[in-house]
Amino acid sequence: MERKITIEEETVYKEDYQIRMLKANHLEGILKMGGRGVNNSSCYDYDVSGKMSMRSMFERSKIGAEDIKIFLRDFKMAVREVETFLLNIHCILLKPEYIFYEDGRYFFCYYPLSKKELWDEFHVLTEYFVKQADYQDQECISMVFLLHQRTMDENYSLEKLAAECMQSHGEPEGIKNAEMEMEQEDGFGEYDRSEHDWITEQEMGASILRETENLWTPVKRFLNRHKKPKWGDWDGLHIEEEEL
Repeated sequence: MERKITIEEETVYKEDYQIRMLKANHLEGILKMGGRGVNNSSCYDYDVSGKMSMRSMFERSKIGAEDIKIFLRDFKMAVREVETFLLNIHCILLKPEYIFYEDGRYFFCYYPLSKKELWDEFHVLTEYFVKQADYQDQECISMVFLLHQRTMDENYSLEKLAAECMQSHGEPEGIKNAEMEMEQEDGFGEYDRSEHDWITEQEMGASILRETENLWTPVKRFLNRHKKPKWGDWDGLHIEEEEL
């Protein structure tokens, strides 16, 4: 049975080259989309049959390292595909409710009216990864912190960042390797290993982490130390006190 989601915006619908290109071609990793006008609004319908949104997937479960790796692989592919067809990469939506999963692959909505920068939206998505990460998965912890930190750089490279994350695939020393790579990578500055001392303590079974369930304390400390003025006061990463 066909299932669709619709994004609606109060603006007169125009079928420009983007719509014609999407109708005439199949783009890997991009959901099939149709546009229409309803009164003075523009509606964009996406076929999500058999798929589940990222938000729904991780409402009751946590994001693991493999989830991050699959996402990065498919995100890179979608960006390349959009560029190949001379479309605007900033029209790829990166909110969890607009990213869909089916049979080991992620699919993305292309929204012609999007006005946000893709790289800024990816940084916001990494905040979601930090919140939903499986803190028993040490490789995942390393990856989400790496992604979050790197995407605060003004001119970061998605290709280099994804490659850096992928290099730890299947390696038992994933966290250590990722940290060493971060220190050696040119153009990104020094990586402060002291920020991740709590990970080592957890790995060694330190009593402070055995006796508390509050794993958010080191997360908040890490993010507060690395925030930059351009990202404001972390309104998008607010953590309610009752969650701690």
